[in-house]
Amino acid sequence: MKILVFSDSHGRTVDIYDAIEREQPDGVIHLGDYTEDVRDLRRAYAYSSMPIYAVRGNNDFDSEFPMYIVMTLGGVRMYLTHGHRERVYGMSAGQLPHRAKENDCILAMFGHTHRLFLEQMDGIMVFNPGSISLPRGGKKSYGRLTIEPDGFTIEPIIL
Repeated sequence: MKILVFSDSHGRTVDIYDAIEREQPDGVIHLGDYTEDVRDLRRAYAYSSMPIYAVRGNNDFDSEFPMYIVMTLGGVRMYLTHGHRERVYGMSAGQLPHRAKENDCILAMFGHTHRLFLEQMDGIMVFNPGSISLPRGGKKSYGRLTIEPDGFTIEPIIL
């Protein structure tokens, strides 16, 4: 199972559409800032069975989207959030590893900082795909989560 992970698109979705068309994923995760972009993706791919999971960011005010999601895909339990409520900043994961552990997750993903981050912390793999539109300190990026029967891998994809 291949899932593409995006964050902080801020109304600039061309690279998201390009990545989806190129990679043909089984699903998409958007980690906040802008939920309107998620609505557009859902409309564009309404014909497909590809699920699009999303959380609300600090620039999103639509209560239709949750602040965080705890879910299991292909046997991988994960915590998804934008991160601003977990006090992420710069190259810090804030309280995210603790929140993931509280929810029996082995993977935690966040956005907000616009910076790529991938680190094993306290038994939790913590990942930030960076920003697909407005990166800080680097190039535009997203993530590819591959889930196999024996585990998962995460690859940062730099554009």
